[in-house]
Amino acid sequence: MYIGQLSRRSGASRKAIYLYEEMGLIPCPLRQGNYRVYEPEVVEYIQTIRCAQSLGFKLAELAEAMPDGALRQQPDPEALFKHIEHKRLALQQQIRAAQDQLDRLDDFRKQLQQSQTAPWSCTQD
Repeated sequence: MYIGQLSRRSGASRKAIYLYEEMGLIPCPLRQGNYRVYEPEVVEYIQTIRCAQSLGFKLAELAEAMPDGALRQQPDPEALFKHIEHKRLALQQQIRAAQDQLDRLDDFRKQLQQSQTAPWSCTQD
């Protein structure tokens, strides 16, 4: 399929498709004259890339999961699993930090409610 059809089927812009190709996230297409001709499975590759991006992955992280120097191969599942676990741990840390901040806000509100004139303290960890 040509790039226009790939773009419509995958939901990615032509510019994004060129970038994915350049980064080795999708296989380089065959050529018919001046036209790129993509295999049907590239639609699924692009949808997977877009899904991963929506979950917070950067393209560079996805590119790291590609086999060394093998731009036309599928990602290494073990490398993807490692990146997924790293992303999960980072999100859990952000959740804990946000919960700590919420707790401090609640404490600060209580201080304000209990004493309108006394000095207030805002502890930062």
